[in-house]
Amino acid sequence: MPGIEILILLVIMVGFIWFMNAGAKKAQRAQLEQRDKAIAVGNNVVTTSGFFGRIVDIDGDAVTLESPSGDETVWLRTSIMAEMNIPVAEISEEDAALIDESAEEMPADNDAVIEKPVADTPVERTDN
Repeated sequence: MPGIEILILLVIMVGFIWFMNAGAKKAQRAQLEQRDKAIAVGNNVVTTSGFFGRIVDIDGDAVTLESPSGDETVWLRTSIMAEMNIPVAEISEEDAALIDESAEEMPADNDAVIEKPVADTPVERTDN
């Protein structure tokens, strides 16, 4: 009977779709739980757009993040992806001292005149 074969195929397809959907919902739930756990004052987080910051204030759906340079910006709670340490390069104290010394040696004014080299002879245009 061809009707039973179609019914069996239909049941298998519905079961496969349900199984795939259940796995996606479970993963989504786990991601939401991870985000909710990360949203606490003092935690370092990353947003969905890749911004790293430390949570300094939470006001409803508004989360204030402080960047490594000290600037504060306000983000939606849903834009926080997960808790993550800010990836910064570690340098030695000697390298930091060298960087500080080179910064002191740089000229303070940015109005320095840059001279352009002048050709010794004029350039002649030749049309073919």
